[in-house]
Amino acid sequence: MKKLGELSKVLAVLLAVALLSGLFPTGTVVNLKTVDAATTLNNPRIVADSSMEAGQRVTWDCVWFGAYPQSEVTGGSIYTTLKKATGWDANNDIIINGSKYRRLRGQDAMYATSGSSNHYDWNNSYGTYHYFKYEPIKWRVLNRNGNDAFLLADVVLDTQKYNISSIGVTWETSNIRSWLNGYSASVNQQRIDYSRKNFINTAFTSVQQNAIYTTKVVNNNNLNYGTAGGSDTSDKIFLLSESEIYNTDIAVKYGFVKDYDPYDEARRSYCSIYAYAMGAYRYFATDGGENIKYNGNVMWWLRSMGDDNIYATLVNYYGRILRNGHATSEKRGVRPTVHLNIESSNVYSYAGTVCSDGTMDERAPDLIYVNPIPSGESGDKDNGSNKNNDSNKDNGNNKNNDGNKDNSSNKENNNKNTTTSPSKPKPTASTTKKKPSNPIASLSGVLKSVKSPAKSTLLIKWKKLNKVTGYQVQLCLKSNFKKGTIQRMFKQKVTSTKVRPLKKNKKYYVRIRPYVKSGSKKYYGKWSKVKGVKIK
Repeated sequence: MKKLGELSKVLAVLLAVALLSGLFPTGTVVNLKTVDAATTLNNPRIVADSSMEAGQRVTWDCVWFGAYPQSEVTGGSIYTTLKKATGWDANNDIIINGSKYRRLRGQDAMYATSGSSNHYDWNNSYGTYHYFKYEPIKWRVLNRNGNDAFLLADVVLDTQKYNISSIGVTWETSNIRSWLNGYSASVNQQRIDYSRKNFINTAFTSVQQNAIYTTKVVNNNNLNYGTAGGSDTSDKIFLLSESEIYNTDIAVKYGFVKDYDPYDEARRSYCSIYAYAMGAYRYFATDGGENIKYNGNVMWWLRSMGDDNIYATLVNYYGRILRNGHATSEKRGVRPTVHLNIESSNVYSYAGTVCSDGTMDERAPDLIYVNPIPSGESGDKDNGSNKNNDSNKDNGNNKNNDGNKDNSSNKENNNKNTTTSPSKPKPTASTTKKKPSNPIASLSGVLKSVKSPAKSTLLIKWKKLNKVTGYQVQLCLKSNFKKGTIQRMFKQKVTSTKVRPLKKNKKYYVRIRPYVKSGSKKYYGKWSKVKGVKIK
């Protein structure tokens, strides 16, 4: 066993050397850190919590798997390089210095407008290209059964119509199914060939696609109206159904409330900037009242048919189920699902956790993408210098109001995931970046109080700061925060959290700092003064 361990270390080193020497073929994804799926990935943890609108708080493990255009490149030398670049492929993708980008015009989006508080602002220039960076896709683990992990995209990744035509349809013959899986014209009602422009070949290399199980997708009739669901299908990529998001024990197991009507935080979703630019409608309350907590949420498609066969079901801004989403709507988001073979540990990496209260404990990807062109495509390299980098999530400028309510504000956080320093992909020798200035370099976090109001419980309160995206809170048994640090991320409006269970009669140290997102980059301010308290 010892010899095998030494051999695996040698092989890992050789793998890294080969990677850095450019020996891997185009489109290869390499994970230099093997994922121990047996101990890393868990099923959702559900805890009763009266402070949540759903009455419960859910924590999901997450993984990084695949890559998709997400954050927007809005400045810096890479923006200039992209504007001047030639050699964009048929999908409007290009690779510069090992990073992949997509360009998009308003006239090519599903829906484009200007000056709306709910939509991406194209500034009345619909023929001008905007640029988006491919970034690792984060997925929530809805269920793990042996080597099979059932994954749901953490955020809406794109905006597409369920079907191009208003003619009655089912999942089997819909355009969205063909687009997700790259099917030929014979599969969908409108006879459109998606074999070249689709989701699966954009998001996954051929190696990654081989790690995705082909699933028998059951298409039951609508639960309330009996609208025909059509034939069952076999797909690698699909959308959740009604019975997978409410009304069944399976839905409850995945972390969703059983009834369709409650405002369920677990069902709500943000979108990537790319999906926003593609036309996603984001909720935005203008009255400054309680509904602002739903700001930024989007509606997203389910595969089940609605109250008629020209409608599909969807999840609205508040986390309720609607059955009247017109199939031709151009403003609804796509949140794919896949069954991943987690034995293929070289194609994904652990991404930490997310919680329905809005908190997360994110780990940086262990995957290194080498010329990430999906199989079947050809991309031209171009010269360039800087890269814009950071993970998923959403941001954006404009919003307003549209359907129902939706939430996503942070409440109390009772998770207890330990954060270690994540390993990040090493830049290549040619990547000499000029470091952008930090807009909040001199801004410090301010702790107001750190108390233990009850057994094994820590209550942390801090000052609300303006012009920041949110806060990073750390607590630790050591005042230098070098080992066993627990980390939480909160949005700007949140000013307190409870953490439990913690060790009784132990002193915990706490600190906080603000952060701000600028484009695709995240900047941190200064740490606050450290405060400590003995836990009851």
